[in-house]
Amino acid sequence: MKIYRMPKHSESTGDAIPFYHDGTYHIFSLTPAPGTTVFPDRLRTTLSHAVSKDLVNWEEVETALYPGEGDEPDAEGIWTGAVIYGEGKYHIFYTGYNHKLTKNIQTICHATSDDSITWEKDPKNPILVPDTSLYEELDWRDPYLFYNQEEGMYWMLISARTKVGPPTKRGCIVLYRSKDLDEWEYYGPIYTPYHTNCPECCEMYKEGKNWYLSYSRFSEFVDTIYRVSKSPYGPWRTPKMEGIGGRRFYAAKSLINDEGRRFYFGWIHDRAEGSDDGDWYWGGTFCVPHEVVVNDRGEIDVKIPHEIVEATDKDVSWKYKQIWGEERRYGDKTIVIDSIGTMSYGVFEYEAPSALFKCKMKVGDCKDYFGLLLKTNENASRCLELRIEPGMQRASLLNLPMDVDPFWRESTTNVGKPKNPGPDGVRVAEKPFSVQAGDVIDLKVIIDHDLVEIFVGERIAFTYRVYEKTEYEVGLQVQDGCVEFFDISFSE
Repeated sequence: MKIYRMPKHSESTGDAIPFYHDGTYHIFSLTPAPGTTVFPDRLRTTLSHAVSKDLVNWEEVETALYPGEGDEPDAEGIWTGAVIYGEGKYHIFYTGYNHKLTKNIQTICHATSDDSITWEKDPKNPILVPDTSLYEELDWRDPYLFYNQEEGMYWMLISARTKVGPPTKRGCIVLYRSKDLDEWEYYGPIYTPYHTNCPECCEMYKEGKNWYLSYSRFSEFVDTIYRVSKSPYGPWRTPKMEGIGGRRFYAAKSLINDEGRRFYFGWIHDRAEGSDDGDWYWGGTFCVPHEVVVNDRGEIDVKIPHEIVEATDKDVSWKYKQIWGEERRYGDKTIVIDSIGTMSYGVFEYEAPSALFKCKMKVGDCKDYFGLLLKTNENASRCLELRIEPGMQRASLLNLPMDVDPFWRESTTNVGKPKNPGPDGVRVAEKPFSVQAGDVIDLKVIIDHDLVEIFVGERIAFTYRVYEKTEYEVGLQVQDGCVEFFDISFSE
């Protein structure tokens, strides 16, 4: 399975900086030093660089930037930024990090290149530092650059924190403007939602008549979300379906290619000791690119790029085993589970460490939920559950089993040790999802060792990580309903 997960020389990666120019996809990414796991060593990152013509086959080229030395603004890490081609050169605007300084610990730095491969840092670094009468020093980072054609100027967005307001909700996005990528004029905050510590890895673009502002939140739901406005100055409104991916699809940023297709590149966190009980680290593994499309409501739908699906073209043989309840087979690719008033489930048996599972689900009379068991044991008590719930008009990803109150613990038989999902909770993620009887829902799931990446109906996506070795990777389930699963296949 050809999915670019991280630079070959690295044990983990994070914060992709995607860029597209002259028919080539680029991913610049933050790469920690080998053997590091936690702050501050983990964050002394270099800027790795890989290129591709097709989103599938990636070539790693020389490291773009290394941290500086001593009192230089980037001596303790090259952090997130943006790449742009303008004024006859390639430019990286990035966060210089040096926690050993007494002030300006995070600053905005700049480097240029004639060929996108070899880079030279700007001798004027840092080029922008926070006005500490207005902004906290702790967060002044993640610059994003684009050319605003309507104004004929370059825009730089900076993730920051104001010095006023509820202390855990002061995150804001600050705007600077320039005509030449050299001299920058301060405008001020263009988004101050008072709902997060810091809107990380922000970016902005226009699609159709609307502007879209996306960013990530580490302090609430560890996800990448977006807002919509008729103007790049706001006001920025919350859509019904605000997530680009699910929980742990983090720090995702996008590019747009010559066809006008937009792809987000995010990563999922490592956990300490490769364990489901371990602390979540900064840094991890790249996820599958998420292609986004603006629907007729002006909101963003998410799907897996066809390039990834087409590259996963080697059939994997499989068998289906019904564990509980009734099912009917029609040919070798269709399974109907009729489970009115009760529950039925079964599992697939196949041999491949990484596979793409595909099927379509035709919804019958379903009052409760239907979907998948993922990373499951045979009795379906220990698993991830993808639930599509017609009654709630919701799709959820659950990490089971959950704990119970102490009084009832001894009465709960055969469950085993409850999972401790930490800050994610048992219901890892949920999204509104419109579903009616008669609907046909496309489903694609990549199971790649410990990674699970789910794309439902070419509308929503979930990503999660399960290190625990389980008996089965994929199963089907229906609770109080009737659903036809057809066009079933596995490939690698």
